[in-house]
Amino acid sequence: MIEPLKIENTLEAEAEIINISEFKISPDVEIEKPTPILSVKQKGKFVDIFTEGNISMLFGLAKSRKSTFLKSIVQAILSGENTKMYSDYERNEIAIVDTEQSLYDSYRATKVIQALTGYSIDYYNVAELKRSQRKYLVEEHLKSNPNCGFMILDNIVHFLVDFNDTTESAELLQWLIMLKVKYNVHLCLVLHENSSEGSRGKARGHLGTNLEQMCETIIQIKKDQNDHTRSIVTPKMMRGIEFEPFAITQDYQGIPYLSDLENEYFETTKLL
Repeated sequence: MIEPLKIENTLEAEAEIINISEFKISPDVEIEKPTPILSVKQKGKFVDIFTEGNISMLFGLAKSRKSTFLKSIVQAILSGENTKMYSDYERNEIAIVDTEQSLYDSYRATKVIQALTGYSIDYYNVAELKRSQRKYLVEEHLKSNPNCGFMILDNIVHFLVDFNDTTESAELLQWLIMLKVKYNVHLCLVLHENSSEGSRGKARGHLGTNLEQMCETIIQIKKDQNDHTRSIVTPKMMRGIEFEPFAITQDYQGIPYLSDLENEYFETTKLL
């Protein structure tokens, strides 16, 4: 006798392995505010831009000085402050995973960071690795370094085959969420800006669009149209109070310098 085919409810089968009460939020059970990692100094106050266990995104066109700004971020977190940013974060063993630059350019970046801070950070050049190997390296580093509370993934698009593939982008986002929760790490993601005229000011592809919805802070780096020796650091989206845009430049050795913008800039660009 042929037994009747049993059709299993896959959704219910998956649901049986979780305890739904673990995911319920109650106003009677206090949840601590995330620890600030980095703040912008502004008019005698600190505006938090990165906090523990969250995700942020930096984006801009090619050669807009994104890498220069990353060096300033690392400098402030490791040294405690620079002219525009402040940090008293303790889990400050920073890691950078570089998917784009040449070995020499990565080496130069480590030398600049060492000159700025006196520290030699964990800097990985993974340009030649497969995407699965890049993910493995990220997870292995976080497993082995519990004091790594801040990791930069530059460029996050190279963890994908197609940044316009909705399924692949969704899977990558789920992986990033898993990392930030499991290791209580802040993931700072670098992404290129769309270069087409109609999409300027937006991060590239479905990946960029989806990241805009989940990041606590999104910062745009763009060259000053009136002074190409400097770029403007602008808050594109923030969950909390936004900081005022400021300028960044670098010298011939690659040393970054941050400064306030003059009033004329705000008047010209109608930011005020």
